[in-house]
Amino acid sequence: MRAELVSVGTELLLGEIVDTNAAYMSQRLAEIGVDVHFRHTVGDNLRRIVSVLELALSRSEAVLICGGLGPTQDDLTRESIAEVTGRPLRADPDAERRLREFFARRGYTPTPNNLKQATVPDGGILLENTCGTAPGVLVQLDDDDRPGRVIVAVPGPPAEMREMMQREVIPRLTELLDGEPMAVYSRVLRMADIGESSLVAEIDDIISEQTDPTIAPYAHPGEVTLRLATKSASEEEARRRLDELEQRLRERVGQYIYGVDDETMEVAVGNALREAGATVAVAESCTGGLIASRITDVPGSSDYFLGGVVAYANEIKQRVLNVPHDTLVEHGAVSEPTALAMATGARRLYGSDYAVATTGIAGPGGGTEEKPVGLVYIAVADSEGTVCLEQNWPGTRDQFKRRVSQNALNMLRKRVLGTGVG
Repeated sequence: MRAELVSVGTELLLGEIVDTNAAYMSQRLAEIGVDVHFRHTVGDNLRRIVSVLELALSRSEAVLICGGLGPTQDDLTRESIAEVTGRPLRADPDAERRLREFFARRGYTPTPNNLKQATVPDGGILLENTCGTAPGVLVQLDDDDRPGRVIVAVPGPPAEMREMMQREVIPRLTELLDGEPMAVYSRVLRMADIGESSLVAEIDDIISEQTDPTIAPYAHPGEVTLRLATKSASEEEARRRLDELEQRLRERVGQYIYGVDDETMEVAVGNALREAGATVAVAESCTGGLIASRITDVPGSSDYFLGGVVAYANEIKQRVLNVPHDTLVEHGAVSEPTALAMATGARRLYGSDYAVATTGIAGPGGGTEEKPVGLVYIAVADSEGTVCLEQNWPGTRDQFKRRVSQNALNMLRKRVLGTGVG
């Protein structure tokens, strides 16, 4: 079954609200094997909503609309469905009764515009809303030329939408699917130390011949992911297909894979430290505590994380981490000697097995020709000594901090695993 999603609301077009509903709906539909081919966002305008619905119905079997089911004049989803299907709106007595009871329990009398929510295009049904007043709408179109199409509308508030999708929409769409439902199963391989273009070049032949499972690369700050996906009637068959493809990819680029699915870099670091029975501390300047935050995002991180220092000022670098004054004067705060001293100082301060340190220029100001914005030094100290990498990550301040934290954690991970750094 091919589907299209239509998000209704001028506030979405103005950027006042981020449309997280469409992402959730796409995920749930994929789980039952419904292929979402297009997603639309349209404002609160009858003609424009109708035009989008006409386009969607011309090429897809299912059209799911989110939003525009409220009681106000700019809530036009019901009217749009009625116009595009040629089915006039009618009042649903049971829905009207439930609305009146809802308002009565709260000491109110519904106004005529509230009762608009109890209307449905002729031949359609209303879907129960257990979290709000606006019922959903489902209309099946059994035209002679294209039978089996369906329009579904759910409310815009996320809690109402999710509950209705779970209780009403997914079960009904599952019934409409022909034969045994085919769900989409996926797996994400997480990679470090390789860029997207280089990775694609390494596995170009595998990507070129893909049919099912499919492979999709994505670039993120400090890592690249490969999303493997297959459509199958059983989880067991899907796992077999994904296992075979993952093994083939590992034979080609396995040295870059550090995690699978939810095994983020901070999780991978934690696993390595726990397996080694080791502890870590951090000394951060330019990352402002982000590394410590990411480490402690992992449940059970108290097993291996001892603590950290955000040493932004030179005075703190000297007084807390014992960075020599002469080092700061001669080389500056953003330098390899300072990073090495920060890592050594953190390890000594906390008595940890490992310590990681960062110092750099996040920008947008503060850079010079000798030390430009984006310059960073990352150091790791352990019983074998101290190592440092110089990197440059131009971009926004947020991008810089994210990339540096990712690379610092990866450097720590490789040091713990004994695979080298650089």
